[in-house]
Amino acid sequence: MSTASKTRHKYEIVAAGIRATIADSLGPNDALPSERELMEIYNVSRMTVRAAIARLADEGLVYNVHGSGTYVGSPDLFAKAPKLTSFTEDMVSRGYAPSSRVLEVSRVAAVAAVATRLGLTPGEECTKIRRLRLADGNPMALETVYLPGGVLPMEEFDAKSSLYGQLTDRGYEIHRAEQEIHAVTLDEESSGLLAVPLGSAALEIDRVAADRRGHPVEYARTIYRGDRYSFQMAVSRESGDK
Repeated sequence: MSTASKTRHKYEIVAAGIRATIADSLGPNDALPSERELMEIYNVSRMTVRAAIARLADEGLVYNVHGSGTYVGSPDLFAKAPKLTSFTEDMVSRGYAPSSRVLEVSRVAAVAAVATRLGLTPGEECTKIRRLRLADGNPMALETVYLPGGVLPMEEFDAKSSLYGQLTDRGYEIHRAEQEIHAVTLDEESSGLLAVPLGSAALEIDRVAADRRGHPVEYARTIYRGDRYSFQMAVSRESGDK
């Protein structure tokens, strides 16, 4: 065993081995060896195998089917882990070319719901940006963003650049966000833009993001295609929980 391997957790070594197996010989939706088989292949405990699988699932590389087993993820099923990334960063990390079709950029007065989320007074000026988000030219999400007018004036928005990159350049690096996930069905306009049948299921994410000083910078409502996205998260119990 190499010196580098000795410094890594066992589950990381197992996860790396499974990644290599997937790259070499498995395709989307192919089954992984069973937990018992993986225990024998890597000479590790069941707990270590499960930790490795959990890591790969968090990356979106595999998915679990209760009572059946673990399978290789499909590139058509984007697993959005609970990490604070922009759409552009998400797509680049998965090997896709992100792009956007700008539907609206306007200066609006903040209605009560928007003002509350951004810590503004109702009626204060906001920049509203509505975009269709694409990966390799395929529609993936419909996004509506509100920004305080002083954070990014409408006239200074660059449609060809990452919004989060522009905010960082202006001194408003997004650091933390809170979001809610809702199941919705698509209306005629949304289904047409996302190229799915009317009434299709979708996931709507409401997110309020703040900079490192804790100041609200962005309120975004994004509708993701239900047939192309899933949201996964790893959770754990605190030691001593009963």
